[in-house]
Amino acid sequence: MTTRRKILDALFFGRDPLADFPHQRHQTDLQGWHSQHPYLTRAIAEVRPAIVVEVGVWKGASVVTMAKEIQRLGLDAVVIAIDTWLGSSEHYLWEKFIPDLDFEFGYPRLYHKFAANICNEGLQQQVIPLPLDSINGFQLLKAKGIRPDVLHIDAGHDYLSVMADLKAWWPQLTPGGVLIGDDYFKSWLGKGKWPEVRQAFDEFFAANPHTLFESGDGKCYVGKPK
Repeated sequence: MTTRRKILDALFFGRDPLADFPHQRHQTDLQGWHSQHPYLTRAIAEVRPAIVVEVGVWKGASVVTMAKEIQRLGLDAVVIAIDTWLGSSEHYLWEKFIPDLDFEFGYPRLYHKFAANICNEGLQQQVIPLPLDSINGFQLLKAKGIRPDVLHIDAGHDYLSVMADLKAWWPQLTPGGVLIGDDYFKSWLGKGKWPEVRQAFDEFFAANPHTLFESGDGKCYVGKPK
């Protein structure tokens, strides 16, 4: 049984959430940030995971990057994409994000863009969407005994949200796994760019053992001891 089938059985009682999605109705829209960062493909190549979890997905551009690397390497692996697809607080603060959220009668249709992107890229066999917030997604995967080998955290950007994600997900990451954090900028390189993200990561990993901590171009790469 493939990893994908095991995850579908565990999370959706065998149902495939992307089956028969009418992706032809939607154009590919892979707008995102740091979505082709080399840390994403590096983690897949180095860890050769069975399970990848991305927390905070937006339109799925970074999911596509990791899923394509899984496909290229021929791995029996899936990316579990966790998001409500409702946006987060910062997306409601600035009018420029309103077209991306694609409201219909006051409710975002961002999930449709994500699902169309995955299908248009031919990655249905490498991706499983899970429409929950970070902590509920964590609780479900923990209850089902599903642990990621590679974890990409790109959800909330305030200190409390980021710290909550790290406290929940870091113990769930398998030994020897890799965590990639998004929007991590060194203060002298990105003054004013998501300082609470950097603060949460720095404080958390000052208190928790790890094998390496690298950063560059808006992401950090953290290794978990075996």
